[in-house]
Amino acid sequence: MASVGAQQPGAHSLPPSTPFRDVFVADATEDGTVWVRGERYKLALATDGVSFQPLFGPRAPRDYPVRFQLLGCEVAGAPLPLVAGDGWQRHGQRFEQNRGPLRECWNVMTAAAQQFFVVERPPQAGSLTLRIGCSSDLIGVDDGPGVRFVANGLGDVRYSDAVVFDAAGRRLDVPVELVGETLTITVPASFTVAAAWPLVVDPLVTTVAVDSTISDMQDSRVACDPTSGNWLVVAEEHLSATDVDIVCKRYDSAAVPALLDTTYADATADLTHNPDVGIVASMGRFIIAWHNASGLGSFGYRNRTAISTAQGATFITSTGIGGDLSNRCAVGSSLTIDRWLLVMFRRNVTGNDIFARLTSSSGTGFATLFVGPVTPSHPVGAGDVSTLQDLTDSWVIIWRECTNIACGSMKVRMQALGLSTSTGPFLTQPTVDLATSTFEDEPAIAGHAGNLLAAWRTFDGVTNSNDIHGVPIGVTAGTFGPLGAVQNLSAQEPNVNNLLEQTSPTVSYDGCRFVYGYLEDTGNDTLLPHAATVFVAGSSIAWHEGHLQLSSVHARSLDLGYGANSNAGVHWATWQQDSALFTGDLRAAVIDARTPGITSTIDQTGCGLPTEPGISLAGSPALGRTFTVTMTAPVGFPIMLVGPQSISILPACNSCWVGVDIFQMQAFAQSSLTVTVPCDPSLIQFRLAFQGLTMLQTGGCPASFVGFDFALSDTLTIQVL
Repeated sequence: MASVGAQQPGAHSLPPSTPFRDVFVADATEDGTVWVRGERYKLALATDGVSFQPLFGPRAPRDYPVRFQLLGCEVAGAPLPLVAGDGWQRHGQRFEQNRGPLRECWNVMTAAAQQFFVVERPPQAGSLTLRIGCSSDLIGVDDGPGVRFVANGLGDVRYSDAVVFDAAGRRLDVPVELVGETLTITVPASFTVAAAWPLVVDPLVTTVAVDSTISDMQDSRVACDPTSGNWLVVAEEHLSATDVDIVCKRYDSAAVPALLDTTYADATADLTHNPDVGIVASMGRFIIAWHNASGLGSFGYRNRTAISTAQGATFITSTGIGGDLSNRCAVGSSLTIDRWLLVMFRRNVTGNDIFARLTSSSGTGFATLFVGPVTPSHPVGAGDVSTLQDLTDSWVIIWRECTNIACGSMKVRMQALGLSTSTGPFLTQPTVDLATSTFEDEPAIAGHAGNLLAAWRTFDGVTNSNDIHGVPIGVTAGTFGPLGAVQNLSAQEPNVNNLLEQTSPTVSYDGCRFVYGYLEDTGNDTLLPHAATVFVAGSSIAWHEGHLQLSSVHARSLDLGYGANSNAGVHWATWQQDSALFTGDLRAAVIDARTPGITSTIDQTGCGLPTEPGISLAGSPALGRTFTVTMTAPVGFPIMLVGPQSISILPACNSCWVGVDIFQMQAFAQSSLTVTVPCDPSLIQFRLAFQGLTMLQTGGCPASFVGFDFALSDTLTIQVL
C-alpha cells in the first residue's frame, strides 16, 4: 500500500509497503496440497508432484505452471525402490516427504524455490541418476547452463544445473539434461564411491519475467478490530487473467500506521475476486469472504485473528452458481455477539437472487434466508450490509435491482433482518424502496442501533450529472425505514461543484459521525477520491467537513471502514490507484471524523510569571471523545475553576485577571479534570472555560483580598467539534 499525500486537514497518509513481503505458506487444502507464494512464483506441493507457477505479471493471459514429478532414482543402472509420497512435512521454509531410500525436498525462498533430494547410502556402488518428469505448456530448451521453460513474450522458468554435496562437505557441479519431458541429473561414480553419505542434490528454480510488474491490486476493502485497533485491508491481487488471489494486509493503529504482515485468504490458482471484510468484535476476528469464479463457481469465507497471522479454515458455500463476475458478497459485522451475516448477491443459471447466511465466527452456519422479494428475471446489482450492535438490532441490507429484464431502469431497495435469538431464525421486515428513479446504482450503507445512513449514485437531470443521493435510516414503530425524504448530498455538501460527476459512494459510521466517500470526475475522466463527514440526527444531515480530497491521482474501487478503538472517530479510506506511474497500487488515507477545527484557545489572564501555574489540554474536545485539562506546576493547594468564559480584572490584586464567570463557575479541589463529551449534536460549538487557582501561593493576590494568598493561571477555553 503506497502512501498518499493528502493535503486536506483530517486526512493522513499511510506508509509505503511492497506488494509482497517474504514467503507466504497457506494451510493445506482438502486434498492435502500446500500452496506457497514467493515474490515471482507460486508452488503447489501435492503428494504426487509439485507445480511451479511462474508469475509473469498481471497481463499474462493465463497461468503457465511447470509440474515436476520424481519418476525414479537409479544407482549403477539399478532402480531404487521408491515409495509413494506420504505428504509434505514442513520444517520452517523447508518441505520434505519420505520416498523410501531418499527424501524429496523443496526449500522456499522469496526469489526462488530450491528443489533438492537427500539420498541415503544405496546397497550398491556406482553412478547416481535422478529422473524428474516435467510437464508444461511452456517450451523446454536445453541450451545450458540448466534448462529453460520459455513463454514467448512473457519470460521463462529457469531450472539450474545441480550441485551435489556429501556429508563431509565435498561438492560437485553436475549438469541437468532435458530429454522429452524428463529432466535427468547424473552424479558420476567417481564422486559417489568416495562420498560420505547421504548425498544432497539441489537444482534451483526461478522465474525470469519480461514484465517488471508482479501483480495488480484491485477492489480493496477495509475493517478494524475495536480491541486491538488493528486494521485489515483485503483486495484482489491479479497475477494473470485467470489467477486472482485474495490478499490481506494488516496494519496497526498508530497515527502513521505500520504494515504488520501480508497474508492470503486464498492463494490457489483459482480466479477469486470481489472480496469483502468485516469484524466479529467480541471474538477479535476478521471475516474475509469472496466469490470463486473458477469451476462451478462458489462463495468462500474464512476468519483470521486481529492480533496475529493465524487463519481459520476456508468454508465453501453456495456452490454451482457459476463464474459470472457480477457475483459479489458482503459481510455484516457484529460488535457484541459471536455471529456475522454473509450476504450473497448472486447471478446464476437459475436467475438472480440475494441469499443471507447467519454464521458464527468459527464458520458454523445457523440460519439462511432469501432476501427480497427479488424478481429472478430482473438483474440484481451488488449491495451492502450494515453492522449489528446487539440482539435487539438488525442488519440492514441494501441493493440495486433492475425494474425490468432489459434493466432500462434501476431502483435502490433495502430490507432489515433481525435475530430472535443469537442463532436465529431471522425476523424479517418489509422490503422498502428507497429510490425509484430511472438510474439508481452503487448503494452503500453503514450504521447500527437505528442510526444508519444509506447512499447511492443517481443521475440528476437538473445538473445532467451523476450525484450522490442518500437518506438517514432509522426505526419508526419498530420498523426500519427512511427518515424523511431522499437528499441530494452532492448538492448540499460544502465546497462541491455539483456539475462534476460523483460516483462509487461508500459509508462508514463510528457511533457518532458518519463519513461518506465517493469518486469525483474532474472533467477529464480523472477520478479523485473524496470524503465528507456528517452528523445525522433524525432526518437531518449536518456537514462537519466537506469535499475532503484524499488523492490527486486517478482512483477506483473506494471503500471506507471504521474501528471503535481508543482513538474514537478514526476512519480509513482505501482505494485502487490507477495511472501511468501507478498501476493497481492500493492507497489509503486516515480520516479523523471528529476534527480538524479549532478546539481550544488560551487567554492571557492569571497573575503573570513567575507565580502563576500553567494550564494545558490533552485529547480533543470533540463529540464522543475524552479530554483532560491539567494545571502544571501548582505550588499551593490546587483548585480548578470551570464555567462560562468571562474575563475581568481583579481590583487590588497585582493585575490578576479571572477568566471564568464568577457567578456561574464551579470549583473542583484537584489539579486536573477529565471530561467525556457526549455524542450530542446540540453540543457542537459549545464553549467552556477552565482556569487554575492555587491557594496559599504568594506573589499573586494577597491575603487582604479574600483572606488568603492565591494565584491564577491563564484561561483555557474549549470548543466542542
